Amino acid sequence: MSNARHRLDALVAELRENPRVELLKHELTDPLPPDRIGELAEGLPAGVEEFYREVGSFTLEWRSTEGDGANRGVADILPLDRVLGDWSGITWFPGGEQEFRPVVPFDFFTPEACAAFERGEDGTFAETVSYHYFGEELAPTGRTFTEYVDLLIASRGYWYWPKTLCRGYEDSAEVTGFRQDMPRIFPDHDDELFRPR
Repeated sequence: MSNARHRLDALVAELRENPRVELLKHELTDPLPPDRIGELAEGLPAGVEEFYREVGSFTLEWRSTEGDGANRGVADILPLDRVLGDWSGITWFPGGEQEFRPVVPFDFFTPEACAAFERGEDGTFAETVSYHYFGEELAPTGRTFTEYVDLLIASRGYWYWPKTLCRGYEDSAEVTGFRQDMPRIFPDHDDELFRPR
């Protein structure tokens, strides 16, 4: 995934210029030292190490300037050392519910849900990204990490956009809102990209 940093910078610049959007917050941090990334990224899905060699973390928040401003976008791609940290008490609870222990979040687009990797019992990671609503739902997106980042940029981080990729959410309020709002806020939006496989 070359040019990830440049593409995220371009996304921020595009949002800044869009008269239908108010850019509320954005931060693109520097990556960890290369030797630390190499140490952490071993065994992660394809594209992850390449991304984190360019990007430390990425935070984005915007809202629509049209209507009541309820339409918004949020992305919070965590630093790699945080992604691979301890998720006890967040995705699973010691001595209690451990169903979601394999969930390893990397994009906290809202406090109650995220995009995540899934780690198998043998420690290996699934090649595709999952949508996780904490403590309740886990659904495959059918997309690799590289595809996820591409679609994050194409969606401009519209709130809950990962649900558009998952079966069973087609009629949810978030997906319906996405399909209605995106073409109005971003006239070049391609809705066909955001379908379950």
